[in-house]
Amino acid sequence: MLNWLNQKIASGFIRDFNDTDNKRVRIRYGLVSGWFSIAVIFLLFVVKIVLGLMAHSVSIIATAFHLLSHLANSIILVVTFYVTARPATEKSPFGHGRMEHIAPLIMAIFLFVSAIYIGETSVHQAVEPHEVHYFRALPWILLGTMIVKLLLAQFVRFLADRVRSEAIHANAVHHVIEAVMTFGVILGLIIGHSYHFPAIDGYIGIVVSAWLLYLGYTHAKHSIVPILGRAPSNETLRKIRETARGVEGVYDVHETIVHDYGSMYIISLHAEIPERYGPAKMHEIAEVCEGRLRKTFGGESVCHTDPLVEKTPETEALEKKFARIASDFPGLKSYHRFRVISESPKRTIIAADINLDDRVPESDYADVAKNLERKVMEKIPNVAYCAFYITPKFAY
Repeated sequence: MLNWLNQKIASGFIRDFNDTDNKRVRIRYGLVSGWFSIAVIFLLFVVKIVLGLMAHSVSIIATAFHLLSHLANSIILVVTFYVTARPATEKSPFGHGRMEHIAPLIMAIFLFVSAIYIGETSVHQAVEPHEVHYFRALPWILLGTMIVKLLLAQFVRFLADRVRSEAIHANAVHHVIEAVMTFGVILGLIIGHSYHFPAIDGYIGIVVSAWLLYLGYTHAKHSIVPILGRAPSNETLRKIRETARGVEGVYDVHETIVHDYGSMYIISLHAEIPERYGPAKMHEIAEVCEGRLRKTFGGESVCHTDPLVEKTPETEALEKKFARIASDFPGLKSYHRFRVISESPKRTIIAADINLDDRVPESDYADVAKNLERKVMEKIPNVAYCAFYITPKFAY
């Protein structure tokens, strides 16, 4: 029922509501979630600050200031999506999509500041408590603000899920947490009034402050990762591989690199294409592959052609031996592009691209390659040397 209502409301404000892969529509989702949050939060802030001042309650004023930080977060969200909508410029050739990842970082700063202020005030109330002015309608009004917040959170989360936006989702999480805090404040007010224990108002404020610090830390951590360069999801990699392999002539792909700019992807990969097609045809296949990736993911794609040489029986026999060595070699996850290069009729060179386990540090790559070469030369006779290329961690 709520999803149906959310869809009705959102579709009334968002043009082309179902075209969620469209950058312009994605931006509209962000703006609607931001403006709805601003309107509702401002009204709730006014209600809570008035209640807090009337009741002389630190915990109510604390949640009001938490709302004020939410208001700032929502304004940041709107500004972020406005900036994201700007086209690429000479100084920002990849557009401004990564501003979506910066928004949660700015939100984290607001949470830290709010936590410090609320914590200081709450400690004073806990140590030197003053009487809270309790009146019968107080908990019911606060309960009403909590319900409104939960409904807003559900609406914003609905929008976030449809466009898979971390910035919008972070905004929804804040709404839920504030509603939970309000419930705790209500319980504290009732207990404090019933048992004449005004210090509980300060203790609840301290809990709210600690929770805000934790939230600030988690939001900062989650926003920094995509800014530094986040690993693509398994689903994204699977879709890239399926798209590339769907092109006639592409046998497989490897060394896929994905740069996420928020509203676009820059993708590069190596496409394995049989050598028999010849250079001109292989180039044509690569261009078709690039076109399909651009159409599916937007942005830009580069497809490097890796010729697949038909293997002789001798090469296949050597690869079987190498595969047995690789299967038992510690840290080696897989390999591709196995080649045998003849130096002389009795001496050969073995080459391959190696994929190591993610837990192997890059500082160990050279040693791993040397140890693998030593193992191959022990197990396979007449090998002059090996040429192993270890795929970097950012390639898949």
